[in-house]
Amino acid sequence: MITQQNLRAILPGKIARTVMIIAARDQRPSLEVLKSFYRSPVYQKLEIEETKYWWQSPEQLAMTDAL
Repeated sequence: MITQQNLRAILPGKIARTVMIIAARDQRPSLEVLKSFYRSPVYQKLEIEETKYWWQSPEQLAMTDAL
């Protein structure tokens, strides 16, 4: 079962992969994309277990309009 506590264990890998996908797609530096991602509504929802955004694949997260 995913809880708010153990959610933090799965986020770093998912965030890293999402950032890599966006950086490659948009031809932007990874650090720039990472900073932008951490300020995005997607990240805000991703870190809250109840939204279930953590269930989406990095590819799905990268396609989200809110980025």
